[in-house]
Amino acid sequence: MNWVFKSASVGAMVGSLAAAPFYPGQNQLVGIVLDAESAHVSKAPLTSGTSLYSADVVRTDAEGHVQLRVRQTRFQLVGPSEAAFFYGANGAVTELRHGTMVIALNTPSESFELFVSDVRIIPKNERPVLAEVTINTPCDFRIKVVHGNLEATAGKETKTLEKGQLYDVTPEFYVNDSRNPAISPGTSEYHRGHQHGTCALAANSGTQPRFPRRSRFAELLVIAAIGVVTIVALREAVESPDKP
Repeated sequence: MNWVFKSASVGAMVGSLAAAPFYPGQNQLVGIVLDAESAHVSKAPLTSGTSLYSADVVRTDAEGHVQLRVRQTRFQLVGPSEAAFFYGANGAVTELRHGTMVIALNTPSESFELFVSDVRIIPKNERPVLAEVTINTPCDFRIKVVHGNLEATAGKETKTLEKGQLYDVTPEFYVNDSRNPAISPGTSEYHRGHQHGTCALAANSGTQPRFPRRSRFAELLVIAAIGVVTIVALREAVESPDKP
């Protein structure tokens, strides 16, 4: 895939989203699309300047991508991916349902929450933060941490994910949630109406972990950079916290 990313002009964030059933937080403006190709909310195509509302489910096609900002965190979905976005008290809240997501944040006063099945991921105090998450199977995903440190919790286990490392993660429970509009993972309603199952701590396909698998977070190898899916605009975002 070869994408050319252009700087987006941020327009007025106005509009409305009609959807049923209604959950708390719906129709709350949370962000804006900065760049998009073959990306959608429901059946509506996304373009630069499109407003994003809490509980929106964003999808990208096989050759698609979308870059967006929720509060001060920038996200990118690449290839066949799907994620839901919400307004949180301390920053963006997002649920990655499948595919690949890149996250960038360089605002010390703000945080974010990322949920992948039952795993909750938040940034620690260091800024900037730049990371990539790719779901391989419902019970297996990987996190590349390029800048900053993250804190991830799966069940009763919490681990610091360190800068320059690649981790293979096994959730305690996988979640299959297709609701649209979405329901925030931080609410009690989230646990009603979706499918889930148990993920065993077993050897996953691909690169073997450095140590025997006793943890849900297996360190695989040291990395130097995210690679092709990290776009220039996201690197600029982590270097320029005051950039709109």
